[in-house]
Amino acid sequence: FDDVRVRRALTLAIDRWGGSQGLARSSLLRHVGGVIRPGSPYAIDPKELEKFPGYSRDIAKSRAEAKKLLAEAGVPNLKFVLHNRTIAQPYTPAGIFLVDQWRQIGVTVENKQLETSPYLAGMNNGQFDVAVDFSNLFMDEPSLGLAKYVSSSRAPEQRSGYNNPELDKLYDLQAREGDTKKRIGYIRQFEKLALDASYQVPLLWWHRAVATNKTMVGWEMSPSHNLGQDLARVWLNK
Repeated sequence: FDDVRVRRALTLAIDRWGGSQGLARSSLLRHVGGVIRPGSPYAIDPKELEKFPGYSRDIAKSRAEAKKLLAEAGVPNLKFVLHNRTIAQPYTPAGIFLVDQWRQIGVTVENKQLETSPYLAGMNNGQFDVAVDFSNLFMDEPSLGLAKYVSSSRAPEQRSGYNNPELDKLYDLQAREGDTKKRIGYIRQFEKLALDASYQVPLLWWHRAVATNKTMVGWEMSPSHNLGQDLARVWLNK
């Protein structure tokens, strides 16, 4: 997985546009996007996103390229274990989907789902081949979202273990830029570099859905698990 051809082949094999339609009916996974939340003022335009590896709408062409890259890398029959979590949403459907997508380029994958403690231990210790990770932000701010992609020497939450000084430089430039247009320019450069290198890539963005009983009153659902936890003003109306 140190070979960029292998990493790129794995993301090329994923039909995000088609998969989002099916997964939206059975899971929290729904929106196709880059490293910045779709719909954000800083998000990449879908037409531009389609130019990056793994985001083309021509999945047949992408998978043909993926097979070619695996052959060039000397692993046409690649096998590995997918390090995943036992939580039903969205980890189980994500794992099942990925196993099927990679099967279509000749890659054999075991979806190994672990309880939270061994799952996190494996992620933090780098004891995995490929893993389903997560990002849970408390604010719609690019510097928070991009922090997941800078060098591991700077960001412990980046579990892929790579170091890329160019990504770090672009991160710092966008964080310090006060002009929104110029900042977006740095973010686009960062996004292109990150997605081309394919150290880690977004699968699909979550669409948070929480079912509550009709007797529960006063709670406003937030887009993040980290917000809206104060239940002092929530009551049950029987």
